[in-house]
Amino acid sequence: MITKKRDVIRPIKQTLFNLKRMLTLAWTMDRTIMLGYYLTTIIAAVAAIVVSIILKFLVDDLIVSQNLGIAKSIPTIVIIVLGARYLMGLISEITVFGLNQVYFDYLFRYKLQNYINYSFYQKLTNLDIAQLEDPDTQNLIAKAKDTMTWRPPDFLRSFSYFLSSVVTLIAAFIVLLPFGWWIPVSITLLNIPFLYLRAKFGSIQWSLYGSGAPEVKKLWYFTWLLSTETAIKEMRIFKSTAVLLEKFKEVQKYLFDLNSGPIKSYLKILLVPSFFEAVVMFSLAYFKLGDVTRGILSVGSFTLLVNMIDTLNGNVGGAVINFGEIYTHSLYVDHYFQVMELPKLVKEIENPITFKKLAPPRIEFKNVSFAYPNGSLVLKNISFVINPGENIAFVGDNGAGKSTIIKLICRFYDVTDGEVLVNRVNIKKIKLSQWYGFLGTLFQDFVQYHFTVKDNISLGSSRKQNIIKIREAAKKAGALEFIEKLPQGFDTMLGREFEEGKELSIGQWQKLAIARAFYEEAPLLILDEPTSAIDAESEYEIFNNLSKTYKNKSLILVSHRFSTVRNADMVFVVQDGQITENGTHEDLLKLNGKYARMFTVQAKGYS
Repeated sequence: MITKKRDVIRPIKQTLFNLKRMLTLAWTMDRTIMLGYYLTTIIAAVAAIVVSIILKFLVDDLIVSQNLGIAKSIPTIVIIVLGARYLMGLISEITVFGLNQVYFDYLFRYKLQNYINYSFYQKLTNLDIAQLEDPDTQNLIAKAKDTMTWRPPDFLRSFSYFLSSVVTLIAAFIVLLPFGWWIPVSITLLNIPFLYLRAKFGSIQWSLYGSGAPEVKKLWYFTWLLSTETAIKEMRIFKSTAVLLEKFKEVQKYLFDLNSGPIKSYLKILLVPSFFEAVVMFSLAYFKLGDVTRGILSVGSFTLLVNMIDTLNGNVGGAVINFGEIYTHSLYVDHYFQVMELPKLVKEIENPITFKKLAPPRIEFKNVSFAYPNGSLVLKNISFVINPGENIAFVGDNGAGKSTIIKLICRFYDVTDGEVLVNRVNIKKIKLSQWYGFLGTLFQDFVQYHFTVKDNISLGSSRKQNIIKIREAAKKAGALEFIEKLPQGFDTMLGREFEEGKELSIGQWQKLAIARAFYEEAPLLILDEPTSAIDAESEYEIFNNLSKTYKNKSLILVSHRFSTVRNADMVFVVQDGQITENGTHEDLLKLNGKYARMFTVQAKGYS
């Protein structure tokens, strides 16, 4: 018994909590449109009751006129009541279909969708990298993205329907009181079981695609996999499409079978209260029918009674159904708010330190150890210094910890132990936005922006686009030749996302990303496998240009190509989370250690 009570109370509390959050969000977004939307809902609900009351007077006046034998002329009171009936109908029509369901509903929904999407993606861009790399967080983000554009607006629309039902049922309840207080009370109590059933059904609906069950995660993964170009190309070659589709179908069937049982049970239980509802409704109307024949109750009053019984029952039931819809939407709305409430992991202190000018910084790792969340140590007590203006390279096997060092320099994560110092100041004390002003980055998984060529190159620079500098950056990156062959040159739209977009090869995209780094002219440039898709000749030219451009700036390079690191001022060899060797290219060859072996193996490939 206690469990059933909790089953009812929990969804009500959860739904009301989300309702408060959504109404607060809507109020912040545009209070005028929000008030207009819900006020017209209330006016429309009251107008419907007023129409029924006017109809009662119309019927009674017509019967009185008939009994008095008035046939030659229509009494003025009848004309007035009839006019009032259709006037209220007109008001209701304008309020419901004109203002509420068209004007305010459209504006409210459209603005809400824009507001929610903007705030959501603003939040995503400010999430910590640790959160973006966490599978559970990614799963939550995927769920929120899939439903946030329409579930929150539908949540507030369902509340509008619920509000209309509640206002109407309250008005009908009051109108029915003179006929006997027990009539509206009986009808109201009769519908309470539906509240439990709707809450239960809403939970079943949500669990099919929105729950946190392990199989649902597989379902989301298959929907992504079967719509990704790279995966589809590989499926074609390996003929794995049928196998993956079959696995997809198996997950769908499992979830369907899991949820179809409770739904069937819900339908069986639903028949019982529905049967009693019909019996009680008929009995109430039949009980009062005798008062009409005995002259105690007028025909108009009986008509009003029957209308109000139907109206009260329909709106109590409607309120229950609408609340169930609100609850169903609320379960999805939770995903949006869960993402919006994700805490900051990398936090900025109050009154952080800022440097007077952007210049190549001194970076020091002092006894740094690091482990990813719920993982073992990736870096183990490493120490090194990068002096201003130095050209530094990190080399080592995959998984050795090179990219992790870069993430710590960018302060995507905080160290587990030790310190990262910038100009002898702990990086945790530095204002993050200013620190990012020091950095220019090009990662191996760089973004291919489906914008124009010039937007691709100048993106992220706060200054106004300078076509001369854009052209110069493209030339240094070896991109100018292919850009000039494009249909509109630097104004060519790239990618297949938009109409007339021109697709590039992966090497051309990478050259544009390098051009972006040249254009930014940051004091410290970090390059993680920057030329992995570029031919050797172009790579040679790019690094010559990098050496010239960053002669008085700092350059950090992560690469497996020894041709790109041999000119570095200092090379650090990373192995099993530790720096095992460091020195110039020549020093490390003489050492005849890990670096020398890696260089020799790669050199044989070119012999």
